Formats: sequence, C-alpha cells, structure tokens
Amino acid sequence: MKNLYIENYLKIPQEQKKKFLNLIVEGKDFKTQNEKIIFSEESLLLGFEQASDTQNAFYFCKDFFNELEDINIDITKKSFDKSNNMILSFNNSNRQIRV
Repeated sequence: MKNLYIENYLKIPQEQKKKFLNLIVEGKDFKTQNEKIIFSEESLLLGFEQASDTQNAFYFCKDFFNELEDINIDITKKSFDKSNNMILSFNNSNRQIRV
C-alpha cells in the first residue's frame, strides 16, 4: 500500500488543517484508510484504500499546499524491520526514515 507523507504538516494553522482533512475525505478517486501523525517529523502520513488513485491524491495535496514552501509531499512505501519499526521509503529519492 502506498501512502502520502506530508512533511511539516503540524506547522500549518489549525483552520487550514481542518479544511484539508475535510477536503481529502471527500476525494472521489481516492479514499483515505488511515491518518497518522509523526510527531518526531512534525508530519502526516495518509494511508489510502487499495483501489485509490494515490497519484491523484498526491497532486491534490500538492495543489492544496502549493503556497506553503515548508510543506513537502511525497509518495512513500511503508515496511517494517525485524524489530517491528516502521520504515518509510520515499519515491522521489533514496531517502528512508524509521518511525
């Protein structure tokens, strides 16, 4: 399952967070399955249902946050290591983070 990682999400104003979450739930080509706040990264990880168009959700988020330069969005793959730590691998780079 692919996820969207929204870096620095916790830094945006509360009203904008609420507006974003209300709009993302209404998506027609994609349906969120779960949302996870990653406090150590001040970021949001959105998981989508299997049949969702993650690429379309990516462009929706890029468009929504386009005026905020601190917000970075990437498609990630989630895996777990032997110690059951979550590892996110980013599509647009070789970057990985352990959460």
